[in-house]
Amino acid sequence: MSTTKKSIFMVDDDIAICELVNIILTSAGFNFDSQNKVYGSFEHIKAHKPDLVLLDLHLPDGNGLNICKKIKTSEELKHIPVIILTTREFNIEKEVAYEAGADLFMSKPFDKDELVQFIKSYLSDKIEVKFWGVRGSTPTPEADKMRYGGNTPCVQITIPGVDETLIFDAGTGIRNLGDHLVRTKKAINAKLFITHPHWDHIQGLPFFKPLYGPDNHIRISMPEQLEGNCKQVLSGQMQYTYFPVTPKMLIADVQFEDQLPEETTYDSYSISFILANHPTNTAIYKIKAHGKTIIYAPDNELIAKQAVQDSSFLGHLVDFCANAELLIHDAQYAYENYDQFRSWGHSPWQETLKIAELAKVKDLVFFSHDPSSTDSYLDGLNIRLKKTDNSLNNIKLAKELSVIKIAID
Repeated sequence: MSTTKKSIFMVDDDIAICELVNIILTSAGFNFDSQNKVYGSFEHIKAHKPDLVLLDLHLPDGNGLNICKKIKTSEELKHIPVIILTTREFNIEKEVAYEAGADLFMSKPFDKDELVQFIKSYLSDKIEVKFWGVRGSTPTPEADKMRYGGNTPCVQITIPGVDETLIFDAGTGIRNLGDHLVRTKKAINAKLFITHPHWDHIQGLPFFKPLYGPDNHIRISMPEQLEGNCKQVLSGQMQYTYFPVTPKMLIADVQFEDQLPEETTYDSYSISFILANHPTNTAIYKIKAHGKTIIYAPDNELIAKQAVQDSSFLGHLVDFCANAELLIHDAQYAYENYDQFRSWGHSPWQETLKIAELAKVKDLVFFSHDPSSTDSYLDGLNIRLKKTDNSLNNIKLAKELSVIKIAID
């Protein structure tokens, strides 16, 4: 955690509880403030931006859940953790609280050591992984694919202590990321790591607004291709025949570099890659920061019936991913439909799960959803995964705008 004292704000009509929590949290090294009514609470939160909010559900002048909803729907406040502390234990209220965005639901009376531990875990520095595009092959703007997302690959990784914006792939999701950066930053310093130049991984690049800001500095890296280096290949899609804005018209300071497979160390993190089993030179990136490892493998074919696949590649992949905190991996198909897409460069999810277990990764995210996979299909896959016997901490399906946080020890 940062050496700066974190601030906690509590909304609870029980003055004795507020005084008790004040003693507990100030003794634990936090700054504490409280209010005994709903009226004015959100305005206080908006003005002071506490690091964490404790909320009672039911107060004489309103419902704390409304404050939670306002926090979690506010672009500038939604990152603030919200813990519900209440004497009520109805399951329906717990469900509604989580739906409103609450991070934790605790019943009174509470264990003081447990409360402090929960707060410390939520306020510890974290690496954040945000998904701006999760769909493989082509965008899917259809209504039945909106909940999981229709934009093609783009992932943002935020590392504590690193001012640069780290971006992986420039699919159509990068357009929304660029709009967000322009709204929230005066000058943008970004590193964009592209896995390979297939269309779904680069088609958003010309629409990335930071490229057109004079105060912005952007470095774009990609493994060298048979057809040319990073600059030659990526500039090709912005030739006048295909797009009216050419690379010479970019206003930002833009640099192109060929990413080397060996580990490259930057300020507080390092990047390395191995080549995926995929048409053209395609990177599987390893990001290491603060003792944590993230693997990003959006396009990689793990062939069903592994005997037909080079076992040395599988062993190399398992070693490369070993003990990672997070593996983001291609899971575009299932055994049921894989044969008709064999050699297209994508994996059945069952093989992705096998590799994750062999590598002993902690959390697994299925990525590059097939263009034909509807929200209802992916919901069904989620249910199926919950019934799967496996050794992983968590398995998730990537969703646009969802965030995964990795605590730093």
